[in-house]
Amino acid sequence: MYTHNEVDFEDLAQDISVQIWQSLGKYKPIHALSTWLYRIALNVSIDRLRREERRSRHQQAFEAQPPVGQPSPPSGRSEQLHRWVQLLPPLDRALMMLYLEDYPHEEIGEMLGISTSNVGTKISRLKAWLKKEL
Repeated sequence: MYTHNEVDFEDLAQDISVQIWQSLGKYKPIHALSTWLYRIALNVSIDRLRREERRSRHQQAFEAQPPVGQPSPPSGRSEQLHRWVQLLPPLDRALMMLYLEDYPHEEIGEMLGISTSNVGTKISRLKAWLKKEL
């Protein structure tokens, strides 16, 4: 969800591996290892996305090109959902990805650094918005 091609995916996987290696000394076993690893992967992915967005904005301003339009309408329902998730801000995108992967609200909150009740509220709002859009 955070890359657009195989090369970017491989670069992101390498960045995540490096960050995990650098952070090994900070791991505290009070949290599940999978949660800790997912949190690192998520943070690295969001940071990379933000850098790419910043770079893209600067490049567009420099080249004085109009912003790229909305993606073309998707063909299938799952593809439509995938494209919708791609349009979300990074935190909401991560939230929906975790929700769609059936993580419990408590674990999602822990991974994203938000309260469990906030997870439920955000998911409800995103689902309502999605229902309206689809």
